[in-house]
Amino acid sequence: MSDISLTASMRSNLLSLQQISKLQDQTQLRLSTGLKVNSAIDNPSSYYTASSLTNRADDLSALLDAMSQGIQTIKAATEGIETAEELIKQMKAIAEQVSSGSVVPEKSYFEKLVGENGAVVSTADELRAAVTSGKETICVYGNIDLGDISATGGLKLQENQKLVGVNYFGNFSGGEGFSGISATDSVYSHAMISIAKNGCLVSDLSLNYENSTTDEAYLIRVQGTGVVADLQNLDIKASFSDVVQERNRSVIVSYNTATINIKGDMNIEVSGYRGIGIHSYNKSTINISQEANVNIKTSGSNGWGIYVLSNASVNILGKINIKTFKDGSYGIINSSYSSGNNIYISSTAQIHLNTFNESLCNNYNGGNGNNILEITSGAKIAIEKNGNTKWYEVKEDYKDENNSTTKINTISADNIETVMKVAETSSWKTAKEIIEEKSNEEKDYILIQDDEILSYQKQFNAALSQYDMLIKDSAYKGINLLQEDNLKVNFNEDKSANLLVKGVDVTSESIGLLAADWTSSKAVQTSLDQVLNAQDKLRSASTQLGNYYSIITTRDEFTENLINVLEEGADKLTLADMNEESANMLSLQTRQQLAINSLSLASQASQAVLRLF
Repeated sequence: MSDISLTASMRSNLLSLQQISKLQDQTQLRLSTGLKVNSAIDNPSSYYTASSLTNRADDLSALLDAMSQGIQTIKAATEGIETAEELIKQMKAIAEQVSSGSVVPEKSYFEKLVGENGAVVSTADELRAAVTSGKETICVYGNIDLGDISATGGLKLQENQKLVGVNYFGNFSGGEGFSGISATDSVYSHAMISIAKNGCLVSDLSLNYENSTTDEAYLIRVQGTGVVADLQNLDIKASFSDVVQERNRSVIVSYNTATINIKGDMNIEVSGYRGIGIHSYNKSTINISQEANVNIKTSGSNGWGIYVLSNASVNILGKINIKTFKDGSYGIINSSYSSGNNIYISSTAQIHLNTFNESLCNNYNGGNGNNILEITSGAKIAIEKNGNTKWYEVKEDYKDENNSTTKINTISADNIETVMKVAETSSWKTAKEIIEEKSNEEKDYILIQDDEILSYQKQFNAALSQYDMLIKDSAYKGINLLQEDNLKVNFNEDKSANLLVKGVDVTSESIGLLAADWTSSKAVQTSLDQVLNAQDKLRSASTQLGNYYSIITTRDEFTENLINVLEEGADKLTLADMNEESANMLSLQTRQQLAINSLSLASQASQAVLRLF
């Protein structure tokens, strides 16, 4: 207890000063800290609520950093894809340059293939010299016009000679129709190509022959006892005189006990009176192999597709399409001028006939034996009449031995169902359609790997190598989304909201990009297809990563805004109004001055008592 006694007025003023000083201290603290709630003592509810909001804002700020790093990881992968696409475009451009630049190789390429015993010819003189000298393989490089061969005669192949076009050695861009031989003639019994020695081959050539004689003439004639020749993959056009006479003009003729084997694709167009596509004569044989596709079109009167004369035979195992236009034109015929002729149609044969007269004709004979038409069960025959075609399969072996000297036995659209046992069947691709499809289909052309192509190939493979290195370098903080690494991004404090960013594998192996080995046009096209497919996969991966980027960016913005909301809420609970606190301070200072004045007035009464002494 104080030994000093204060008056009630002084004590009241002193207490007022103490309260003002306390309020001043509180206001001064608020002004200095900017907070109206500095501790739980100030306002427990606001303090702890604000602390909770601030703590959550701090937690979200840490997550915000993780989200930002996730965004950077996706950006690194996206940059990798964008640059990889540029490399892909470069590879595509390189491959396209090669695919558009393929041509028939230079003569030197084929010279290596035919060897020292062969010849590559581009002129009529070179061709004649190579044939005469007995060169083993003669490759026709380009189109050769023999001119008028009326005086010199045609080409007379030597034993085992091969007369071929460039496509005999494979497919080359621009090679279709590139190798050809043409000639004109006006002499009786001439042939553009004569074969009287064994083992010859004529292959992969375009042949064009015009003979204006009023007698017989031939484009390819094979003759002689024991002589066997192979013909394959020929495109033939033959034009003969329209003068009416009794002699035959034949595109292909097997003559005097010789044998011709027809293989591959054969397209024959012949015009002129008695122009014949395939002719077997005088104990000769023509075999049309199972793999053969033979299309014959005759446009002259009495123009026959296949003609057999004088103890000769034709064996048909493959596909044949015959079209004739004018009167007297049969499809397949045994001659009426002789006997002992044989037409054999195998079970594997498919024959499509669109002819002016009856289609299959087994004529009467010359009195020296039977003419035989034999068709094995399983053979297929289609006969067109008046624009309508019926397709049949032979159900039982058929054999017609015509020993009559007057009667003609025919099989036509009108009587095929009564002459032999057949059943209608579904249509098939004719020889003509097959040949047309092959000519239209995309070829796998051979590419000669010269310095230019090898340079392009090296550039392509170098870009591919850079591509893989680029994908490998697209990592961020050890995570590579382009090599199937995953990234988990959390969006809230308890990790209940998150996004798993799944990586993609866009390495060259995974997207099917292989090193170039361009030996053919198909190989180049394969590389182009791989590049285009890779481009699609990269764009798909970019879209996928873009979706992840959009989601994380959205959550990043949301989290940033939420942190602002939380901090603003905490501030509203704890921050002081500086204007208000400044006014309070001024008011307290005024009150303090008034209280001091009041205390001074109160003390004057005591001073008045002292003056009495």
